[in-house]
Parts: sequence; C-alpha cells; structure tokens
Amino acid sequence: MRPLLLALLPLLAACQLLEGTGYRVAEAQLLLPEATERWTYFYGEPREVRLSGRTLRLENPRGESLWAVPGALWVNDNPVLREVAPPLRPPAEAVRGLGTGLLEVRTQAALRGSWLFDGGGWVQLTGALRAGERRTLAQPPRSSAPDLEAFTRAEAQVLLREILARRGGRQVALFELSEPVLKPLALDPIPDGYRVGALLVQYGLRVEVVTPPPPPYRILDQGANAAYQETEAKAYLANNPTRFAEVWNLVVANRIPRPPAPSVDFRNKSVAAFFWGLKPTGGYSLSVVGVTYAAGTARVVLNLQSPRPGAIVTQALTSPYVLLELERVSRVVFADPSGRVLAEARE
Repeated sequence: MRPLLLALLPLLAACQLLEGTGYRVAEAQLLLPEATERWTYFYGEPREVRLSGRTLRLENPRGESLWAVPGALWVNDNPVLREVAPPLRPPAEAVRGLGTGLLEVRTQAALRGSWLFDGGGWVQLTGALRAGERRTLAQPPRSSAPDLEAFTRAEAQVLLREILARRGGRQVALFELSEPVLKPLALDPIPDGYRVGALLVQYGLRVEVVTPPPPPYRILDQGANAAYQETEAKAYLANNPTRFAEVWNLVVANRIPRPPAPSVDFRNKSVAAFFWGLKPTGGYSLSVVGVTYAAGTARVVLNLQSPRPGAIVTQALTSPYVLLELERVSRVVFADPSGRVLAEARE
C-alpha cells in the first residue's frame, strides 16, 4: 500500500497545482509625499489566508465604500487591505519652467507614463521613459486620462479618485513606475496570480529655470521653384556630403549663380528633402507642421496648400519643395496632417 501511496503523491501534487488556491491579488503601491501606502485587493472565492502571523478573512462585499472595487473581496470587513509606511525618496518629478510654459519630467527610475492634473482635467506628459532620462515639453501636452497599465479600469478609477481627493487645490503630477518598489506580500497560501503596480504622486510643481529643448529640425531651404521636374512627389534622404550634393542639385540646378550648400554635420545629422512635383501654375506651397522621431525614423508632417478656384496666380510652372536638417535617421516619412503618406525615403 505504501509504494502505491508514494507513487500517487506526484499526481496529487499536480492536481493541487492545477486546482490553484482560488484567489488572486492586485496590489497598488502609492508613493505619496507624506507616506508610502500599499493597497491590496483580493479576487476569487471567500476564504482565509495568512499574512505575517495574522489571519485575513476574504469575504463577499459587505456594503458600499468609495474604496471598493466591483468584484473584489472584502478583507476583515474592509474593502481593501491598506498598509501605511514612511515616505520614500521620490524617483521622479515634474518641474515648471520659470516664467515660461515649459514643463520638464525628470526620472531616476523607468516610467511607463506620466500625467498632470491642473484642476480642469488630466493631460499626458510623457509615455515610457528610461531611468536617468529627462523630457522637456515646449508645447501643451495631449489631453488624456491616465491609462494605468498595471490596473484594471475599476481599480484605476478608485486610485485616481483617492489621489485627487488629497490634492487640496494643488496640481498633481502622476508617474506610473515600470517596476514596484516594495517586496510582494508573503501570503499563505500563495495566490494564483499577483499583479502589482507602483504610482508616484507629486502634489504641486516646483518652479525653476528650464532650458528649452533644441528644435527637432532646421529648415535649410524652402520655396516653389526647385530644379526637380517630375510630376510625382518624391522624398530624398542624405547621410553624407556626396548624397547631399545630389539632393542640393535638385534644388538649385536652375539658379544663376548657384548658391553653395548649407553646412551640415553628418556625424549626427541627416538631410531630408520633399519635392511635391511639377505644378501647372503658382499658388502651390507647403509648410512643416512638425517632426517626430521613433526607431531610427523621422516622420515629417507637411501642410500642402493648393490655389483656390478663381485665385489669381502666376501662369508658370512651379515646383514646391522643402529641405530639412534632421537628427540622424535611416528613414524619413513625409505625411499630411491626416496621416496620409506623401513620400518616404531610406538611407
């Protein structure tokens, strides 16, 4: 009988593993100026668990509470297990530029995102940032409620409501950290799932001198009379003087005298050109709306203007273009404000 029991033990253990412990955990670590709080929600079937020698009774909801999350169990007659510890040194901050509209986000820890509440609503400051990175915002950020990756929508709603309830009329900067700062709870039995997220909360913005970020591009030349004579739009990318000379020739080949090419440091810069193509009259123009960079690609948004019907324009062929100095990239994409790609080029 004993050999048979020994043979069945691995099978019984496997069945227990597949069955699980019947509950899951979602933990929010709130790094507040005055304290560090841990909010723990439990999901699953009612039961008892052990934590540091004490018993936690996980029960079905027993009433209504602003801290309650739909579907979460109550813990010892409370909607959430809340623990308070001394404050930690904040690993990130948002700073307002002195006498300017600039905002700067500085972080010593990896961030999933950051947001600002100014009394009227949330705006997103940044997406993901690496540890040690700074991001200076020279233009108004994008209006967006915090999309907290580590939490469900219902959990995030409760946490954000609590954070705003403590602001006392101050602005709020919110940072979602990529990694938790506290060790997980030593629960017995171990839960089937343990989800955790960390939020750093800053009340009020410190004001200091903030240096504006360098512009993401420089217009080297722009006009309506390029030497480019094709009718289709075309993009070019130059990462060395030889290629740049070829592109510059498409701009100025019909000028007398021919002007010298602008100086460009190709060790860390690229030159991109967009030719709209040959047009039957004047009145066609283009302007740069903005430039963004991602994964070695520059995306240049252009606003293209055509003459209105009946407008008085020059009755001569024109060839609108723009020539830009960009950060060093291996690909450039020109698009209109709606996102339609006009032309692109690779190194």
